[in-house]
Amino acid sequence: MHVIKKYANRKLYHTNQKQYITLEGIARLVQSGEAVQVVDNETGEEITASILAQVVLQSRGRSSPQLPTQLLTGLIQVGGDRLATLRRTLFFSLGGSDLLDAEIDRRIDLLVASGALGAEEAERWRRLLLSPELGQQATQELTDQGVDVPSRNDVARLHSQVDALAEIVDQLLRQNRS
Repeated sequence: MHVIKKYANRKLYHTNQKQYITLEGIARLVQSGEAVQVVDNETGEEITASILAQVVLQSRGRSSPQLPTQLLTGLIQVGGDRLATLRRTLFFSLGGSDLLDAEIDRRIDLLVASGALGAEEAERWRRLLLSPELGQQATQELTDQGVDVPSRNDVARLHSQVDALAEIVDQLLRQNRS
């Protein structure tokens, strides 16, 4: 994991490499598949998401059209709760749960390799943490509580609608440049 500290003067310091790094440098790390964590040097607060948002906006500005001001304004206006819900929905619709499962499996393997966990106990934890029934049980509990949980088809349909909307936005941006 690459740990980067953000100082009050807005400089970013890569603690692993013991040198300053730019947003472009962070982009290169992420593009090469490296894990990055950014912390505020004064408060110790984890600020990775906001720095990655800056990286995205900066890179989009150079290689493709800027995000429309209306879209950015709308994102700010909807507030944290709706944005968090959207983030979770997109995370899971884009295969985030598969990434979590792979990370859980990797960590169990590390515990076995280090001798902190026996093979039988590791299999027990895999059954508990990675079983599809557990996900179905959690979904059923949410449904029983009155929470409207989207189905896979709902998520797929939403994904295609987002793709279609993105295409429309791209077309509008191209028309505005003409």
